[in-house]
Amino acid sequence: MNWATPNFLLFLLMIPFLIILLGLSRIWQQKRFYRFAEQRFFNFFLSDFSRFHWNLKNILLILALLFIIIATARPRWGQDVQIIAKEGLDIALCIDTSKSMEATDIRPNRFQRAKDHISLFIDQLKGDRIALVPFAGESFVQLPLTDDYQAAKMFLNLLDTDTVPVPGTNIGYALETAASLFHEPDKNKVIILITDGEDLGGEGITMAEKIAEEGIIIYTLGVGTTEGSPIPIRTPEGNIEYAKDDAGNVVVSRLDVDTLNLISRAGGGRFYHVTPHQAEIFEILREIETLERDKYEARDYVRYKERYHYFAAIALLLILLESLILYKKKVPKVRNL
Repeated sequence: MNWATPNFLLFLLMIPFLIILLGLSRIWQQKRFYRFAEQRFFNFFLSDFSRFHWNLKNILLILALLFIIIATARPRWGQDVQIIAKEGLDIALCIDTSKSMEATDIRPNRFQRAKDHISLFIDQLKGDRIALVPFAGESFVQLPLTDDYQAAKMFLNLLDTDTVPVPGTNIGYALETAASLFHEPDKNKVIILITDGEDLGGEGITMAEKIAEEGIIIYTLGVGTTEGSPIPIRTPEGNIEYAKDDAGNVVVSRLDVDTLNLISRAGGGRFYHVTPHQAEIFEILREIETLERDKYEARDYVRYKERYHYFAAIALLLILLESLILYKKKVPKVRNL
């Protein structure tokens, strides 16, 4: 059982005090009577008063109060699962989480710009299912295909350049992981790859050609500039240094436009350069808008059902019963002879 407003259950603490007060009421009644009459007249004065009926009325009122408090706390239980038919595409978003994405040739850095673009893209979707696949030297499915966009944005916000512990940039592995999410052969499927294009694994183009045979369309979003920028690294002492190669030279990370162009062409899509105006997001949306959308079944978990009306109905019934009970005893009628 679940309670919508559980704070109202604190009023249940009043009930024991009410029971104690009702128990003391007879003593108070006697004391008040003795102020005006002798004790021997008390039973005569209350000869037609039914203690049983009085107790019964009080019990009914206390029970009614109990059920009113419970109803006010709004008890809920039971969930419905509805299968809803929806139409949309299946879209896997591959986001590069390698250390080169911390380069600051675009502000604030490549990785934050990539997250901003993906967030905007998610905001524009209606009915399409999306998945998140972070990658660096390896990749994994952080969020499987879903139409829960709030969950997608929550998982997106959790990403950083330490999400994938294996260093490097293996675009081919990321594309393969994303392609594994698609199980329906006749359905339109889209992969959006957002990266700086430095494919250290060297298998991105080959994998793009392979999965394109399965009808998967690949769009690439390039983050960074062709001039490039050093890769900042924070030391344990909190200082900023720059990544260096084995010879001790500072590494300059550059946007690899050529590789990303070839990957998108192999996948039947297009390459877009990430800009501050984010116009490329709407270009991709217009591209995929022309694709035929297929139906899929989505489970919609309905929230707990409200059950307070049952308790409110019981309380009303108890109050009605209490009103029909009289304090007086039934006096047998005397027949005339």
